[in-house]
Amino acid sequence: MENKIKSIKKWINKGGFPFEMKVAKAFKEGGFQIGQSILFKDSETGKYRETDIIAHVTKSVEKVWFNLTFVVECKKIVGKPWIVLKSDSEYQTQKDKLPIFGSNNAQLLIKKILSESKFRSPLLFPDLTNYGYNIVTAFSEKNDSSYSASQSVIKATDYLVNKSNKSNSKFCNIYIPIIAIKGELYDGSLTNDNEIKLEEKFVSTFVSTKSFEENGLSVLTVVTEKKLAEYIKELKIECTSFFEKYDKELRDIAKSNPTNLNLTIYDNDF
Repeated sequence: MENKIKSIKKWINKGGFPFEMKVAKAFKEGGFQIGQSILFKDSETGKYRETDIIAHVTKSVEKVWFNLTFVVECKKIVGKPWIVLKSDSEYQTQKDKLPIFGSNNAQLLIKKILSESKFRSPLLFPDLTNYGYNIVTAFSEKNDSSYSASQSVIKATDYLVNKSNKSNSKFCNIYIPIIAIKGELYDGSLTNDNEIKLEEKFVSTFVSTKSFEENGLSVLTVVTEKKLAEYIKELKIECTSFFEKYDKELRDIAKSNPTNLNLTIYDNDF
C-alpha cells in the first residue's frame, strides 16, 4: 500500500496538478474567492474543456453585484522557457479601443468611467507601449505550450462573457485572463545591432491580436511561480482601489437596474 501511495504521488508530481493547487491556494490566501476546474465550451470545436482557476472579488452596490474575475490558466513548463517577443513599435491604433472582457453592463460601466472619471485603473486601462506582440516556447518545434495556453484562457474568458450576457441577474462582470507558469520566462527583443537580447522576467504581458476582427485584441499577463504571491497581493490592492475610486460610477450603474436575458446556472458564481 505504501509503495502504491508513493507511485501515485510521483505520478501527480510529474504533471501540473500540484502547481495548479498551489496557485489556487495563493489566490485564496490573497483574499480572492476561487473556483477550480470550471468547464467551458470551446468556440471552435464545440467541446467542453476545463479552465484551471477562476479567482474573483465582489462588491455589492444597491443589490447589484460587481465582479472582478481573473481567469487563470496554469502551466508547468520545465526545460522549455517561454519568451515574450517585444519591439519598439507602440500600439497607437489600439489605444482608443481598449481590450476589456466584460458583460454588457460592464461595458456600460467602462463607458461611464471613461467619460466621468480621471482615474485609470491598470486593471482596465493598461499601458500598451511596453507590451509584447507575441509569445513562443523555446526548444519547441510543434505543440507550442505558450500558444495553446493563451488560446485556452482567451476562449474560457470569452465563454464566461457570453454566459454573463444570457443572465437576468443584476451584476456587472469584468474578466481578466492570466497565465501562471512553473518555469522560466524571458522578454526577447532586437538590439540596435540586430542581435537578440533576452532578459529574464517574473511577470510579462503581451497583446494577442486577431486580424480583421473588431474585438480581436486581447491582453494577457504571464506570471511565474517565483513572483506569484507578490503579484496576487498587487492585484488585490488594485481591485480594492477599483471599487473605491469608481464608487460613484458603480452606484450610477446600479441604479439603472442592470440585467441581461435568461437566468443561468452561472449567475453570481463568478
